[in-house]
Amino acid sequence: QEAVSAFNKNFITKEEHQAITEKYPVAFYMPNLFIRIGLFVLTIIILLFSFGLVSLVIIDSIENSIGGLAILFGGLGFVALEYMIKTKKHYCSGVDDAMLWGAGISLFCGISIPNEFGGLLNSLFIFIICSLATLRYADKLMAVVAFLAMLGILFYTCVETGSTAKAIAPFIIMAASLATYFAVYPAKKRYLLYSSSLLMVEIAALISLYAAGNYYVVREISDSMFQLNLQPGDTIPFGWLFWIFTALIPVFYLARGIQKKDAVLLRVGLLLFAAIVFTVRYYHSLLPIEIIMTIGGIVLMTAAYGLMKWLTKPVHGFTSLEIPTGNDMDKMQIESLILAQTFKPGTGTDRPISGGGDFGGGGASGEY
Repeated sequence: QEAVSAFNKNFITKEEHQAITEKYPVAFYMPNLFIRIGLFVLTIIILLFSFGLVSLVIIDSIENSIGGLAILFGGLGFVALEYMIKTKKHYCSGVDDAMLWGAGISLFCGISIPNEFGGLLNSLFIFIICSLATLRYADKLMAVVAFLAMLGILFYTCVETGSTAKAIAPFIIMAASLATYFAVYPAKKRYLLYSSSLLMVEIAALISLYAAGNYYVVREISDSMFQLNLQPGDTIPFGWLFWIFTALIPVFYLARGIQKKDAVLLRVGLLLFAAIVFTVRYYHSLLPIEIIMTIGGIVLMTAAYGLMKWLTKPVHGFTSLEIPTGNDMDKMQIESLILAQTFKPGTGTDRPISGGGDFGGGGASGEY
């Protein structure tokens, strides 16, 4: 991946990129997106037909066996997944994705459906399954589901605790989301194998933090789950505070994203501006929706065009141009890789070998 990125940014030549590719071949089966989707659908169909066939064979002889059969099928699914990964070298091919999700869902259904567990226990089982799957396979979507299941555990705990806990449930969800964000943000660089999964959890934490403080979300969930029987125009306890959260959190995301040059905060903040408009428009009709959408589109296009023109030349670290990374450390790492591959002893080069270590050039020392 680093070699492809360096080649696309003209840090290395085509010949150097080809030499790196030949020196460090990737043995995994990784098809393009469309083939991946096709293999995913095909594998899901195979799993469903296999489960149905086995069910038809043994269901008459074993009473109440659907739960146990689903658990067995899920276990076999994980065994097959390990085989496809270790033997067939599938990596994000669609087949391994389908097996992972098929086995996980089958295992959960086998545990939950026959016993009719409530929301708290279901959230707990989902959290355990998805957390273990994330640790083993570093699946990004599994990581997000595990995080949402954790929030579900907190929410249903508040629901079953009492009226006071119900009232503060949104604040507990906001606190848990904020704590998750601060835990995940530095961990992305520390645990590189899980960086993509942690990035998705970071985005989910930012969105859940806003959703737990959004007036529309809190009012409608409270009304439907706690039988408040709110009438049009009625508000909820601390409604004014949730209106403040609804309006200010996206603004804070944008301001913090600009300050820290954080693309995640910037993009999530821009996305949540649409949630502000929707929430205000839902309870306060100022103009017909067609006029509001037209005005909003004009404002956004004008602002986008103005920013693109203004940022043609970099302003405080921001630019509208696509430029290669300015990180000299990245360039040094790529240069070291090229030197290590090209000028090692025995390549037949007539250039003098200098420096220490196993490889020549650049004064390299130690093992690469």
